[in-house]
Amino acid sequence: MAELPEIIYAAPVSGSRNTPQSGYDSLADLYDLEYTHVCDVPFWLALAGREGGPVIEWGAGTGRISGPLSRAGFEVTAVELSEAMLERGKQRVPEAVWIPGDMRVAKPGRTFRLAVCAFNSFLCLLTPEDALAFLGNAREHLQPGGLLGIEISAFSPEELAGLPELRHDLTRELPDGGVLERFSVSRYDAATQLLTMRLFYELYGEGGVLREKRAHELEIRVYTRGELELLLRLSGFEVESVYGGFDGEPFDSGSDHLIALARRGEITPAAGSGP
Repeated sequence: MAELPEIIYAAPVSGSRNTPQSGYDSLADLYDLEYTHVCDVPFWLALAGREGGPVIEWGAGTGRISGPLSRAGFEVTAVELSEAMLERGKQRVPEAVWIPGDMRVAKPGRTFRLAVCAFNSFLCLLTPEDALAFLGNAREHLQPGGLLGIEISAFSPEELAGLPELRHDLTRELPDGGVLERFSVSRYDAATQLLTMRLFYELYGEGGVLREKRAHELEIRVYTRGELELLLRLSGFEVESVYGGFDGEPFDSGSDHLIALARRGEITPAAGSGP
């Protein structure tokens, strides 16, 4: 039997809580292969069409959403902490303005009509204090009456209680004719609301020959609807709409997504909740 390639273990996300998104550097070359879906893009395009630009995306990754917004004619600024993801984003969406930085403190130098924080970027904020810091920063960079849209995964208690178990997450065909397989094991700590995910990648060459294995650890925080709405209000936002899907479905216990639209209010945020 041929010897299998050694597993490459990427460094886990820092436990210091100081760099909530930097753990994505070692996944940048796989990110666009993993996440090929576009089901959310029409929602953000319609929202931008209603609200107008300029638009900022917080936690933009490689530009999966910023790209369609830019190509639709909107002036887009994309903020991303991971240097590797940002460099890929610049190549993928050169028409956007890319800003490296932590979304809790990044200063784009202007204000926007619409802010987007999509596809679980908000879940990378590992404490309520992190969330308040981001929301305060996002509010500071919205024009009066500007809108912030946040989209995160909705986890049911039954789903979280069923962890951990090894799951096969996806299969993707590679451009060179190979295949990417991803498996994961997740653990949830109800006391901290932190979900730790151990991801296992197997990359096969043409003909089914295993050429590389990787393992990577990511940590996110689970936010409930009530908690998210409270954090928004504490940060000076007025919650306008809450949806359970990209077709505007009501949010309920069976929803896979939690989408909150909140407008910058005229009131001053509560003390300690950010700028």
